[in-house]
Amino acid sequence: MNETMKGGGSIPKSNNIGTAKGYVLFDVLFALFLFSLGFGVLFELTVGALSESRRATTLMEGANLAQATMDHLAVHKWSDNIAERNCIPGRAIEGTDGKFRWIICSEWHDTPQLLKVSVEVIWMERGNPYQYKLESLYAVE
Repeated sequence: MNETMKGGGSIPKSNNIGTAKGYVLFDVLFALFLFSLGFGVLFELTVGALSESRRATTLMEGANLAQATMDHLAVHKWSDNIAERNCIPGRAIEGTDGKFRWIICSEWHDTPQLLKVSVEVIWMERGNPYQYKLESLYAVE
């Protein structure tokens, strides 16, 4: 009976069990590295998108302020705007609205009947100056 057991019926032992565990650990560490790398890239993209979104929102606020200021001037007669000192040809009028500083400049254009009016809105964002300028010509009676 001992002789039959010594034959082909025995199961050979494998020494690959320890190295297989090493490969699995390496695969898991490599997968974690790739996941963290991908997560870091996505995080940076999200932060960049939020920053650009804030800048675009501030730019729209500045543009809306310039347009609202220009509309406020255009609603009234230009002779009334000049009399109330809301717009003085040849001079600049300045003011602030929150973090925005606005400047209204006007001058006669070619003929005394055309008034060139510009509204410039300036603001600081993260230490950098930004501006939005709106210009228009108006017929003055």
